[in-house]
Amino acid sequence: MRFTSLAFLLTWLGQACEPGNQLPDGPGEMTVQWTGSVDGSMTAPASATWCEVQRLLEIRSIRGDTGIALALYPTRKPTAGSYPILEPARAESLPPAAGVAVRWLARNVVQGFRGDSGRLQLERSSSGKLSGQLQARARSVVDTQRIRLTADFRNLTPRPDTLNCTPVDTTEDAGGAGDTMVD
Repeated sequence: MRFTSLAFLLTWLGQACEPGNQLPDGPGEMTVQWTGSVDGSMTAPASATWCEVQRLLEIRSIRGDTGIALALYPTRKPTAGSYPILEPARAESLPPAAGVAVRWLARNVVQGFRGDSGRLQLERSSSGKLSGQLQARARSVVDTQRIRLTADFRNLTPRPDTLNCTPVDTTEDAGGAGDTMVD
């Protein structure tokens, strides 16, 4: 079973926000703002990676302890157009769609939110660079807080994902129980 979704996005954001794991500076940039139970914003370098095997485009932006990750699931390849924002597990299984996760360090806790509705408009230039706009609603992963997200990204050159891009294992145990991962 494929399981990229929210757990992966929030785990990745947690690891990426550790010192020494910042995105390289480059021409790609993202600006994100959120309002609701908590207000905030961030502008930072951004990157895009494409995994052909999983048909997954990941767009990430990090500044300090704050980060946002978009997971786009196109039908075949990332193409310009509108992608509905769904909860991450649904986005993965209903392409074309997108998932979003955002996190930041609050006073005493890491705040994590996942998108559950909205739209991502993706644009692709003749040189292959990606730009886009996001409008989404998101809910906290630990309580009832809700926020509205808006984001703009530009000048992203998708690069092949050589680290996390692995074939999806769709085989299941003949008994239907699946792999218990116990040896």
